[in-house]
Amino acid sequence: MLPFLGKKSPTLPIQRLLRQAEKAALQAARQPSPEMVAALAEMASMLRAWGHKKSAARIEQACQGRPSAPVSADAAAAGLAAAASRLRELQQQIRASFDRDSADEQHFPSSIDPRIYHVKLLLDFVGDLAGQRVLDAGCGKGRFAKILKERYPSAEIWGLDISEQMLRYVPPAIHTRQGTLTNLPFPDAHFDSVYAIESLEHAVEIEAAVEELCRVTRREGRLLIIDKNVAMTGRLATPQWEKWFGRRELERLLKRHCRRVSSQPISYWEDVPPDGLFLAWKAVR
Repeated sequence: MLPFLGKKSPTLPIQRLLRQAEKAALQAARQPSPEMVAALAEMASMLRAWGHKKSAARIEQACQGRPSAPVSADAAAAGLAAAASRLRELQQQIRASFDRDSADEQHFPSSIDPRIYHVKLLLDFVGDLAGQRVLDAGCGKGRFAKILKERYPSAEIWGLDISEQMLRYVPPAIHTRQGTLTNLPFPDAHFDSVYAIESLEHAVEIEAAVEELCRVTRREGRLLIIDKNVAMTGRLATPQWEKWFGRRELERLLKRHCRRVSSQPISYWEDVPPDGLFLAWKAVR
């Protein structure tokens, strides 16, 4: 048994800012002044982008039809607008970071060895994809999507990533869309299979991202997540927004939306015992 498989991931500073801003916005939306209406519109947009859709909808409804005035005329409104601006800057920083990383072929390669266990597990779990619609959520340069398309030419493979620069490397046979895991630009139950391999860790709001991944997966569809174990935090250098998570923690989130959920520690190679760094979660919607 590997240690600390049930450990929960810590709250990130970005998440604390989100929680504080959300609380302040919901409070202000009870009786919004004209100055606050403009600030709340900015905050609702950012809450929606980070996956806080219900709060965003409440705020938008509270402000509907109300007059607005310049934010600078009210200190509280100006503070809320500044928080929204900071959240926008953070999302832009994440996007810009991956845009820069797109030039780093060594650490962000365009292809992957099809013999690694990540690929085998994906192929075994999703099964025959002929004629199926599949989403690679956080696809980077499309290295996994490329293998699926080569194996199943009739499959409709989509790759989503926050970075437009990354998406430029994705093979033309694969459909692409720029977007975030917390606000997927697809209808409900749109995909037969969905997978997120080493991408959920960058979503910040993991709960919202898991809900979105499940939302776009059809009934009886399959969802695979492969990512890093929070118990191994510190083993690799990570940016401020990267969030690893525990085995049981993610199981609980998936079980809110999926009928069958399981997880396992995995290694890069099938014949090498897992060392605790990577975990895989399999779910049936």
